Amino acid sequence: MATINELAPNTAPVNGQGGDHQGRLAHLPSDLLPKEIVGPIFEKAQESSLVLRMGQQIPVTYGETIIPVNTKRPEVGQVGTGTSNEQREGAQKPLSGVGWGSRSFSPIKLATIVTVSEEFARANVNGLYTQIQSDLAYAIGRGIDLAVFHGKQPLSGANLQGIDRANVLAETTNSVDFGADPVEDLLAGYDLVSVNHEFSGWAADPRYRGRLARAMVVRDVNGNVADPGALNLATQNSSLLGFPIQFGRAVGGDLGAATDSNIRLIGGDFSQLRFGYADQVRVKVTDQATLTDGTQTISMWQTNQLAILIEVTFGWVVGDLDAFVKFNEVPPAPPVEG
Repeated sequence: MATINELAPNTAPVNGQGGDHQGRLAHLPSDLLPKEIVGPIFEKAQESSLVLRMGQQIPVTYGETIIPVNTKRPEVGQVGTGTSNEQREGAQKPLSGVGWGSRSFSPIKLATIVTVSEEFARANVNGLYTQIQSDLAYAIGRGIDLAVFHGKQPLSGANLQGIDRANVLAETTNSVDFGADPVEDLLAGYDLVSVNHEFSGWAADPRYRGRLARAMVVRDVNGNVADPGALNLATQNSSLLGFPIQFGRAVGGDLGAATDSNIRLIGGDFSQLRFGYADQVRVKVTDQATLTDGTQTISMWQTNQLAILIEVTFGWVVGDLDAFVKFNEVPPAPPVEG
């Protein structure tokens, strides 16, 4: 339930579990002990984001960013009609040509505000006020990933408005359903991309790490793992079919209020993914703002509260969606009622 002048969400727990509320000492168990938790804001966003790990950063403006694209590159041809001096000397050199197109995109702004009482901030019980700032940066990383991989926003799960769906990785038409032989499925997906692009890596749902490991493990004639040391689920330098693999829950898409897409792996040429900031991740703290949650308006100064805002203006572009392939986990069919 809400405390005095507490903004929504402020729902009560059900059976002692869950519930949403703003940061108040009134909501904390009385036996928690103070401790300090510190962490740089921008580094935290980098650690949590697949896009920041796998894409390539470019300059982005507040308005439209235009990227030139080569549509035709020069090609060479033979001079003359053969290999002898008589057949090539004095012959005309062939002409080639070049062509350019462009891709353009405009950035989106991601932001959220959390409020806490000044008593909550000063006491910093168990480092929870400090942790809120780290969690806000983590939220920015999740928001960036969900935007790029699925074109959605974690807060509501709704589709982002105004974006070009041709820049959303999950929209690629290259699609493979995982079947009984994951290795064959992975190779089939690789073939879809490698026809016209240079395959460079994988982004995988961490829930699929075990199945991928089972698919790639080599066993001897007795069924024993031939190289147990190679079976390391904790390594940060994993590879799959020789290409680097990064794990992140954004691949599946169920972040925040967004629902699971059943996509478990996206592979392709990640040089086709470019991102950038019109401004860096910014955090603002004020006790002077007046905020509304849609039903009530609360003065932070008058009610002795702080408002913490985090925001970033971020943009991205995908050169060619055909450079990516998605791998889907097919849900089991519902039981047939007799």
